[in-house]
Amino acid sequence: MKRPKVGLSTQIFWDYNRLDFDYAINYSVNNLGFECVEIPCQNPMYAGWGTTKAKKTTRRIKDILSTMDVGVSIHGPYHDLNISSLNIRISNETVRQINEAIDVAVQLNSKIVVAHPGYISSRKYRRENVFNLLLKNFSRIAKHAEDTGVTLCMENLASKPKAMGDNITDIKRIINAINSRNFRLCLDSAHANTTGMEPREFASKLREYVAHVHISDNTGNNEHLPIGMGNINFNEFLHALKPYSGFLIVEGWIPSNEGPFLTWDKGRLDELLNEVYGRNSLKKK
Repeated sequence: MKRPKVGLSTQIFWDYNRLDFDYAINYSVNNLGFECVEIPCQNPMYAGWGTTKAKKTTRRIKDILSTMDVGVSIHGPYHDLNISSLNIRISNETVRQINEAIDVAVQLNSKIVVAHPGYISSRKYRRENVFNLLLKNFSRIAKHAEDTGVTLCMENLASKPKAMGDNITDIKRIINAINSRNFRLCLDSAHANTTGMEPREFASKLREYVAHVHISDNTGNNEHLPIGMGNINFNEFLHALKPYSGFLIVEGWIPSNEGPFLTWDKGRLDELLNEVYGRNSLKKK
């Protein structure tokens, strides 16, 4: 059985003094041994994002990726954006930028773009009105994903009163309403663990919709910690996802000396995949 590939979000290496994609990608692949990387489309990490200057950054990343055998996924922009905003200019701009991330994915030979479902800006707003706008906007982007052959993956958010797409009922409702083979779920283990439901149960109930996975640990709050620093049972989580064979992207915020933590995450995930998928599955495909 083909096993998932273990990857890393290059956003972990964000550092105002040092970060560039040359370092982040090369270190992730050549030093730490990750099989895939996730590129965040977000300024200032993605220099010039949202403007014509981003084209230069895209060309640079493409050149870097051309020198190595590595899988690529794209995380669409979400800072200061909200696809569910009833301020139409804000939600339209969010749609525009996620569509732009899809175009970047095509250029970088990525088949996956992750997008956040946003939030209700005020408790005074009717949730159903916001929900219907979310469906409308995701339908617009899903059409662009279909036209370009990219899979748009909505990420389940951490459980908060204003969050959209943070529970199983709404996630199924959204994906079924969009009704596109190019619109699936990015399952975030840490976010699932904020819902009061075991992540393994979350994974089991949503397995048929999952096309991408974010991996990090926590103790039920909205943190993204290295594996083992929280209470998520990743053996059970991965068993519940079988026969998933896409990317497992390690996320997290590590303020300094990232290497040892990430080496641990990579090693632990390889051990778990060995247990869940069998030792022979660890051979490169």
